[in-house]
Amino acid sequence: MDKIIIILERRLFSAIGHERTQINAINELLGNKKSIVIASEGININDMPFENKVIPKLPKLNLVDEGKETIEYIQESGDILIKLLNQKELKKIQKIIIPSARRVEIALITYLYNEKKIPLNLKTVLRIHDIVFLENLPKATLKIFSQLVNQGLIKLFSETEELSKKIEHSFKIKSSGSLIFPVSVPYKINIKSKKEITDEIFIGCLGGPRRSKGMFTIPKIIKNLRMYFQKNKEDFRVTFIIQMSKNKKKRSILFKINEYLSRHISNSVNVKYIYGTEDSNEFISLLKQVDIFLLPYSKIQYKYCGSGFITDAIFLEKPIITVKDMSMQNLRKFKNAISADNVEGYSNAIIRISKNYKYYVKNSKLAKKYLKNNIKKSFNKIL
Repeated sequence: MDKIIIILERRLFSAIGHERTQINAINELLGNKKSIVIASEGININDMPFENKVIPKLPKLNLVDEGKETIEYIQESGDILIKLLNQKELKKIQKIIIPSARRVEIALITYLYNEKKIPLNLKTVLRIHDIVFLENLPKATLKIFSQLVNQGLIKLFSETEELSKKIEHSFKIKSSGSLIFPVSVPYKINIKSKKEITDEIFIGCLGGPRRSKGMFTIPKIIKNLRMYFQKNKEDFRVTFIIQMSKNKKKRSILFKINEYLSRHISNSVNVKYIYGTEDSNEFISLLKQVDIFLLPYSKIQYKYCGSGFITDAIFLEKPIITVKDMSMQNLRKFKNAISADNVEGYSNAIIRISKNYKYYVKNSKLAKKYLKNNIKKSFNKIL
């Protein structure tokens, strides 16, 4: 491409999460590895899993006060951004993409357009993950932002269809729909061979160990499953792959104690603990070991927010178990997933999929075809 694409992503300080991997996704799907990434000060630019030039010049993040940024901080961030853009010559910039916009990104891009510091022919693609980032905006800023979106200067996307509908209903803002980025598993991943389920099923409970991700529910599911195996003879056993954090020692200890207390019930349900991975390739190898992805998440927090593990599972053609009424329902309508709303329901879903694994894998391939087409259509809207 002759013109430059600017990607604004402040939160590149952590190797965990989607902020870094989505840069790779944008590169892959737009066919442009020369996009320039603008980030916050204090990051190690040599530690990025992509080749893009990174300019860490935005004011340093204060995670304690995130979501409460002052007008002065927002305007300072906006002025620094426009200075960087001017250095690249605005007329050569094709588009600004903000893949994970929070309150401050929404406010600063609104400030720049409203003050006419960005030319009207330079469009911004902005994607949000949570309704709270709009709810936390000052009313005056929200009003101006809504006008900019409805005028077409900003293309507003969300992570899920549910969130897009919520935005349109609650704020009367025109949404361009959902824009899904591959997270850990690349769009063009090659599934060389499909594992034949024999005598062991691996259940993946990955990601940060948080209450909202079912940290205190999973030991109960394990216990319920052990009670099932105590009463029923099956030709397979189950192993949970649980990802823990070395920085969250208290949570890890509590989880292990709760899990350990039910080990005596059955030796057909085991647990394998993982403490992070070295790089993205190692994490993908871990994902490939999983046969069923278990997401017993908070239905309140994930009613509109999506999960990268749903797209990871679909790209790998693996079945999924989620909480009932979780978002991304359009990706789970192919009978590639089961929803549950209690411990016994999750346990039953594991048994059901395990006994009919080939059926759910076959349906996961249909979901994968739909997902890839959905992503292509969304990226055509960006272009």
